[in-house]
Amino acid sequence: MPKYVTAGGLFKVAESAKHMTPEELLAITPEFLAKAILHRRERLALEIPEQLDARTNELTEAAAIARVAKEKRDSVNNKVSSLKRERNDAQAKAKLLFLEANSIRENAPKTKGGSEPEPEWAKERLQQRLDALDLTLQTNWGTHIDERATLSEMKNLVRDHEAWVEKRKETFSEIHKMIELRDKAKQLLESADKAHQAMVQLHDENQIFHDTYVDNERKRKHADGRTTRLAQALDESQRGIDFWKGALDSGFHELLIDAQRVNEGGKSTRALARERRKQSEQQSGGEEE
Repeated sequence: MPKYVTAGGLFKVAESAKHMTPEELLAITPEFLAKAILHRRERLALEIPEQLDARTNELTEAAAIARVAKEKRDSVNNKVSSLKRERNDAQAKAKLLFLEANSIRENAPKTKGGSEPEPEWAKERLQQRLDALDLTLQTNWGTHIDERATLSEMKNLVRDHEAWVEKRKETFSEIHKMIELRDKAKQLLESADKAHQAMVQLHDENQIFHDTYVDNERKRKHADGRTTRLAQALDESQRGIDFWKGALDSGFHELLIDAQRVNEGGKSTRALARERRKQSEQQSGGEEE
């Protein structure tokens, strides 16, 4: 009886310890060969279910982990998108407030004696710096660290300028409104900075979920492929068992038709196949002409 070994989750016939002679091969009866094949199929039918259960469990586990990781990753992505909108909206509103404050500054009346709490040169310098930093935010694709540094620099510029103006004893009523607008703008910049920091933290968390999803999705696909192959092998083994049991019960007449034809002087299966192929080629050549 042949020996069996596992190979890739399936069973294959092991090489015999010694080679069989042609006489020994010819001495093998159809019944013996059928029983050997049936035995192999029955062994497979017994062994495959255990392997199939193990692969199915791997598939279920990997699919569950991948699904949860994907859900968490998508949830974090949604939060990041929301924080990004919050940051951008705050920056846009702050810009409008700065523009309104600048309008008040430009239209503010001069004090007697020509002195101003906020000299024109100081206004222009602040505006130039803010415009330059705003242009940097709008046009440069820097890292989150670069964006945060720029936002912080804008806040510091506004804070230092307002402190300087306060020291010059604001004398215009509109100046107070301008300061309020700038305070609101500064608060909006702080909100934008907080939203940006939260985005950075979520980015790191999201990377963990993404890596977990990719790794377990790979495992899921691998387990799914193995499960499919084992299920097909089990189905083939069960159909093979039915076939060879039927052959042992009803005889091997249909399987020996080709052999009987050759014994009676007829052509072998290969010779018949060559004839059919030759006839087909001749017919195809005639059609082309």
